[in-house]
Amino acid sequence: MKKIVLFGDSIMAGFHDGVMSDILTDAIQKNFPKDEVINVSIPGYKTSNAVTRVEQDIVSLKPDIVILGFGANDISTTDEIKPGKFSTNLSTMIETIGTSKVILLSPPYTDWVKNPTRPWTRQLQFELVTEHLAKQMNVSYIDLLHQMTNRSSVNDLLQKDGLHFTKDGYILLESKLVPEIKATLVKQNELVSN
Repeated sequence: MKKIVLFGDSIMAGFHDGVMSDILTDAIQKNFPKDEVINVSIPGYKTSNAVTRVEQDIVSLKPDIVILGFGANDISTTDEIKPGKFSTNLSTMIETIGTSKVILLSPPYTDWVKNPTRPWTRQLQFELVTEHLAKQMNVSYIDLLHQMTNRSSVNDLLQKDGLHFTKDGYILLESKLVPEIKATLVKQNELVSN
């Protein structure tokens, strides 16, 4: 049995219709019924919060795979985090967890008209940071921002607040995560057998 851990902000925590839900956790669990899926995501978290909790909340679980989903709060210009600090926080978490265990998500798309403190320029900038970091550290990567914006009806993926995901948003996220988790498990098995 493998242990799959989800670690991120309210998007990863399944914030749906004003309450926390197991929508994402259940979707991943359904695809990996013989494995254990644990969601330790915390709404409102930025990488600066998360980096202080990696040992205690993640490493202590002895995970096989960790999906890091941060950025929705980091991109906010309120209590602003610079892209370099975002990168440093993520790289510290990845190094602590282990590169072969991490699947890194870019920040998701946010409707910047409804959320002016999360401008499009910062969404793009922080996606480039995560993409570069994934290449540099050789970790699995999902460009969630562009997966969302490539949809003709991107706003159907977001709730009325323009930030949190609708059911369709979670279906998209599941469709991108599941193959990446499977591929990461295959890579890990190859490393063990070599």
